[in-house]
Amino acid sequence: MWMEDVRKSKVSPLVFLLLAGVLFFLGYSYLQPSNASVQLTFLDVGQGDATLAVTPKGQDILIDGGPNDSVVNKLDESIPFYNHKLDAVVLTHPHADHVAGLVAVANKYQINKVYMSGVTHTAPEYLAFLEILKGKNVDVQLVKAGDSLDFGDGIKLDFLFPLTKMENQTVDNLNNSSVVTKLSWGDSSAIFMGDLESEGQDELLASNQNVKANIIKISHHGSKDSVNASFLVAVGPKYAVIPVGKDNKFGHPAREMLELLKGLIVYRTDYDGDVKFELTNTAVMVK
Repeated sequence: MWMEDVRKSKVSPLVFLLLAGVLFFLGYSYLQPSNASVQLTFLDVGQGDATLAVTPKGQDILIDGGPNDSVVNKLDESIPFYNHKLDAVVLTHPHADHVAGLVAVANKYQINKVYMSGVTHTAPEYLAFLEILKGKNVDVQLVKAGDSLDFGDGIKLDFLFPLTKMENQTVDNLNNSSVVTKLSWGDSSAIFMGDLESEGQDELLASNQNVKANIIKISHHGSKDSVNASFLVAVGPKYAVIPVGKDNKFGHPAREMLELLKGLIVYRTDYDGDVKFELTNTAVMVK
């Protein structure tokens, strides 16, 4: 009956179609089941890092962007077509295999806030990313150990490294300036190492922070200095994820590192593609 009334009115067909589209969208959104878990995906972007976490409230958190714009296609697969917003983007360090893809991400997505160390680097991909953030007036927070993001319902992202502010500092080894984060919800947790090498892991251990986690994202694509045995014991993970490119020229992951991971359930993006987990406040499940 209401459609007949609309046809008799002087409402244009375009307005009618727009109204129908809005009603369809609202109905579709309302009927979607609520997600009672954090969806955690280690994206297969080749020889680089990019990890997406989506909270039960639909908050999207991206850690690094990989070596190229393939990350955008991956995000499009994981984020609804009508959502072009990222609540938080973390850049662990400004090497191209972590930051280059964020240029395309920043061009396409509305980013609420970016978190990084602020270390100095002149790589063109990093400078391009900073220029886009400036042009779009994206809020940037420089982080250190002790900082934390609260996503509600007990879901937190804690910053564990670097131990002190590194704004405008020039460092010899960018890997050991990596922003290390830990996502936790009750009994479930995942630690993201950036490219922090063995020496940096010793520093993190000495800070006496809680690094225990169910999942560890292995540093530096599984290079031989990517896992410190003492640090691995302190984390005590069940799962290890190695983001690494197929047949990469560096020979990653290294045999020595894989030996250290024996006894864990290990996933590699070169073999397994996207690696997906569901985290509730009581359990971690592989999808």
